[in-house]
Amino acid sequence: MKSTITKIFCESKRKICILSAFFSFIIANSQNRITQKYIDSIIDNGDSLTLQTYFYKGLLLYKKANQFSNNINYKNGIIRSDFKIARNLNSLGKYKETFDQIKIIEKKHHNFISKNPEFEYKLRDLVGSNYLSYHFKREASTEFKKMLPIAEKFKDENVKVDKKLYIYQCIASCYEFVENDSAYHYLYKASYILKSKKLFDNTSIPSVFHHNTLFVYKNLADYQMYFSKNLDSATYYNTKAVELGQVVKSGYVYLFYLQKAQILNASKEYASSLDYCFKSLKNTNENVDKEDLIKLYKLISENYKSLKNREKHFFYMNKYISLNDSLSTIKKEGIIVSSDYLSSKQRENVLKQKKVRENYFLVGITVIILISLVSILMIIGYRKRQKELHLRLQQKKQKLLEKELEKVQLEKKINDSFDEVLQLAKANSSSFFARFQEIYPFFTPQLLNVESKLQSSELTFCAYIFLNFSTKEIAAYTFTSVKTVQNRKNHIRKKLLIPSDKDIYVWMKETITS
Repeated sequence: MKSTITKIFCESKRKICILSAFFSFIIANSQNRITQKYIDSIIDNGDSLTLQTYFYKGLLLYKKANQFSNNINYKNGIIRSDFKIARNLNSLGKYKETFDQIKIIEKKHHNFISKNPEFEYKLRDLVGSNYLSYHFKREASTEFKKMLPIAEKFKDENVKVDKKLYIYQCIASCYEFVENDSAYHYLYKASYILKSKKLFDNTSIPSVFHHNTLFVYKNLADYQMYFSKNLDSATYYNTKAVELGQVVKSGYVYLFYLQKAQILNASKEYASSLDYCFKSLKNTNENVDKEDLIKLYKLISENYKSLKNREKHFFYMNKYISLNDSLSTIKKEGIIVSSDYLSSKQRENVLKQKKVRENYFLVGITVIILISLVSILMIIGYRKRQKELHLRLQQKKQKLLEKELEKVQLEKKINDSFDEVLQLAKANSSSFFARFQEIYPFFTPQLLNVESKLQSSELTFCAYIFLNFSTKEIAAYTFTSVKTVQNRKNHIRKKLLIPSDKDIYVWMKETITS
């Protein structure tokens, strides 16, 4: 009996040992599957999704890679996924979370970033992009310009060139509607790279240049459409963007269709513009930039209005208004977040400066104590003055920051008002000139200073010219003939003594804004 029990016990013990070994093997084997190569593959899959604008799905993969990297202490996986998480948060419009992630990156990886150009470049790009999202254009351009010397550190020539293409576009975007000549200057630099590297042939562009070449085309088309008013050139660059976007199956092809629709609308080809609007809408997904959707709904509404389809005009106008209102709330929060981050960076710099001063101060105190008590008293007085100066500097910086925030808010208000006054002008509304004078209070006094006998109708006509409407547009919006508008222009020229060799549009801008 005893031997039987002993035998059963031994057999049970043996089975338990076998099961323990089996489960230990399974656990060890499952842990071994989480390798650096496996984590890299997760990040690569996230990159593929992100490239096709599936930012949220890409974000989930990056977070998974980050968790696995922390589990096995894979440092390269940690820093790569940290940066990619921040980039996708930015692309999803989660700017507060982006700044939080940037702070984590700066704290965790400071030493690594300072020695690695790739991640130093990415950090400056993240901060600059976040600033630009909320029109902190001066701060954004400062960050983007810091990227140029960093790009020179890349060894691969193609990578270096691609980085410069991207940087020049980012800097140009900081000057749009502020200093258009500067914007064109940087776009020209990007265009020159395309020419020098023979990248204008869509069939032979190396894959490393695909994304940024697409957006050089798009930005050049935007410049020609909005600032040069050259629709033929705009069409040329847009066509190249559409063709290349289709060839490489870009996730941003919807943007190039939207741009095509805008060009066609400007050419008064409303039905064709609508076709491209719906092509753009078909190629969007839930992750696209909401500002792009706002532009799209507004353009569809305007096309239907021009085609006399009131029902669909109001349907898409309501979509535009609803989305625009929701985005305005997010933008207000974003301005505060950006201001807070900017303030925190300024405070960090002040604290660093203060720490340096205190270190020197301690050294000075040691020396002074050895010399005399009088020197100590002098240093105490000096420190007090320094603190007062530091306090004044802080107050001054705070006031500057508040003014900058007011400026951003004012710029947004002016942009909104500008759109409103354009719509009133196009509708030939009786309230157009009154609203125009509210936005440009200096306009009438400046003209009357040149010719005091200008009539109200003449001032209104001058306002159309100041807003850069062409002869055909003025005729269409005021329900007059082109010849009548030309005659009125000649009459205004004589009355204001505009030289015959001077463009009336240029004269109007120079006179009013001088």
